[in-house]
Amino acid sequence: MIGVVQLIRGLVMAALLMGAAGTLVEATGIVGREAAKAHQRGGIKFKWLNQQLVGGGK
Repeated sequence: MIGVVQLIRGLVMAALLMGAAGTLVEATGIVGREAAKAHQRGGIKFKWLNQQLVGGGK
């Protein structure tokens, strides 16, 4: 009986891990496509990004 419970637990854990891995792969693809679009539009200005991250510095 314990073996059956452990088998089911293992299958559930495997399914969760596969789902998480699939989500990460999908998210990576989305981020890659958005990065390509941003690159085609000229990217971002790092001066602006730095000001947003660390403050205006004025």
